[in-house]
Amino acid sequence: MKPFTFQQGKDSWNAESTTSLLHAYVAVDLERQPELSELIRGVREATRDDPLTHVGDEWFHITLYQLSQKPASEIPEDERQALVTALTDQMKAIAPFTITVGSPLPYTSGLIFDLGPDEPLHELRAATTRAFELVRGPEATTYDTGVLHLTESYATAEVSLDHFHQIHRRVRRVRPSHAPLRIESIELVDVTANATEKTIIWESLASLPLAGRP
Repeated sequence: MKPFTFQQGKDSWNAESTTSLLHAYVAVDLERQPELSELIRGVREATRDDPLTHVGDEWFHITLYQLSQKPASEIPEDERQALVTALTDQMKAIAPFTITVGSPLPYTSGLIFDLGPDEPLHELRAATTRAFELVRGPEATTYDTGVLHLTESYATAEVSLDHFHQIHRRVRRVRPSHAPLRIESIELVDVTANATEKTIIWESLASLPLAGRP
């Protein structure tokens, strides 16, 4: 396990030149997800002495899209409104759904939760991507969201292979190891990363309900 590096597209995110980036997130409200909150508390307790920055309760999210080619400051208001309109239209075809979060997985640069099943998440990501491409074109991002996941913590220091295995054993024992997550909306957000503290925060620009939500 090595220290986490925030990415802007395929490159390291240089906060000095790019203070923030627009993203589409599934923002996770832990107050409405008690079983997931319990799972997260268990993982935090199991790893409290490890070199990890745990995601704050208000900042849990699933990344669906990063507009990586332009800083948020260079996206004018009319294009932001166009993104909101396009995302709103695309979400009309996606019904709310429930996924399973877990098991927790020690990763190369932190801890993540696996998510499943894949199909509704892939459909949601594809609809989100279509909206951005309609407004900004297919070249608007070089960021690869990979296998969708929920990050629990970011590594702040390198650890040995033996230490990594210890972390794996401890989080493997956390029970419950899975929790449901209901997804009913996505957020267009303006995200700021702190590379030193390994934290991110964001300002929500719009909440886009899935089909059937008011």
